[in-house]
Amino acid sequence: MTVPYYLVLPLLASLMYAFGSLYFKEAFQHGVNLIHAFVVTNWIMALVFVPLILVDAKAHDWATYLQPLFCALLFFGGHWFNFMALRRGDMSIVVPAMGTKSFFVALGATGLFGKAIAPGMWAAAVLTAVGIYILKRSDIGKLKRQSSAIGPAILSAACFGICDSAVESWAPAYGPWQFIGLVFLIVALASSTLLPLADRPLRLADRTGMKALTIGGGILALQGILVAISVVSFDNATGVNIVYSARGLWSVVLVWWLGHRFLFRENERGRNTLMFRLIGAGIMMIAVFLATWESATI
Repeated sequence: MTVPYYLVLPLLASLMYAFGSLYFKEAFQHGVNLIHAFVVTNWIMALVFVPLILVDAKAHDWATYLQPLFCALLFFGGHWFNFMALRRGDMSIVVPAMGTKSFFVALGATGLFGKAIAPGMWAAAVLTAVGIYILKRSDIGKLKRQSSAIGPAILSAACFGICDSAVESWAPAYGPWQFIGLVFLIVALASSTLLPLADRPLRLADRTGMKALTIGGGILALQGILVAISVVSFDNATGVNIVYSARGLWSVVLVWWLGHRFLFRENERGRNTLMFRLIGAGIMMIAVFLATWESATI
């Protein structure tokens, strides 16, 4: 049995994502609007990923450029719905809900690209969904408000999940870093077209909020590199994303531990509510261990 040490990469990325989300929530609390957050973060990620095109740049037929374009459209939608969810709901609900991404990766890999997924990996994906359900039911009194955030979170997970399954299938033959760099370039350029729709010019955005947004965007870009390496290099996007769903657990822990420093009110929901969320996130961690075990037998 080969121990899949590469799964340390998505595990580290999951912690970084949860930590970066604290700064995104802070930015929204300071009045940074959705469009500014979306555009600025996409360009930060583009500045990190686009230079990587030079690593394995090569010419392609025009038709093959539809592949990174398709992935860019999915990433665009995933990123937009992600920010919409974070802006509307509690971080300790939204980030764990994003854990359903692993299910959509498996669904995309089998349904669109004919890749066989091991039964244990499907079981891990189902456990992730169970954890999500418990998280959703953790705050019955405010379920209607939280549901307005869970919907976009699930849509985000679907977009990102299918995107990852497509990247896993197409990027290696295309040139993985060229492929990913093109995706982020297209997303950044496309998102810039939304700036005229913002309620005020970017230069008038709150400085404290923009500082938090920039920090969060930088962390998001760095963890994105770890996820990208994991997906394109090890042919196990489903396992990678199940491990990556540990960000749900980290989000609950970080809100509980650091929420007061960011002036969040989530850690005032009550001990029972946060404990319930922790149980849901813990079930998702069981899925992570199952995915790790299954990956070791591949």
